[in-house]
Amino acid sequence: MNLVYLNKKGMKVSEIMSTPVIITAKTNKVNAVRNLLDRKNVHAIPVLDSDGKIEGIVSSIDIAKEHNENEIVGNIMSEMVHVILPTSRVVDAAKMLFKHKVHHLVVMEEGVVVGMISSMDIVRVFAEQS
Repeated sequence: MNLVYLNKKGMKVSEIMSTPVIITAKTNKVNAVRNLLDRKNVHAIPVLDSDGKIEGIVSSIDIAKEHNENEIVGNIMSEMVHVILPTSRVVDAAKMLFKHKVHHLVVMEEGVVVGMISSMDIVRVFAEQS
């Protein structure tokens, strides 16, 4: 299987995205988020404000760097968040991941985080369909 197959099949992001989404606030401690990532077996989570507005994303790579025990997520998160719609095609998600050299996209609908899609989700689709 290849991206052309995914494109022809028209598989949608909503079909392979991860839900529910684990989130954090930028005021949470890095150590607590490290534990959350480990417990939930995820590699990135969106950072939302108290109104549910996305402020950033923090990944296991960000967390893996050496930090002070009391460091807060807001100091290490990436403010550049790549977003995709659940109705978008998986092939378009793959192209975005490649173009922006990232491994995670936040799936949003009408300003609300509804899922996450990662490069591994796309690899899983390839593995299951081949």
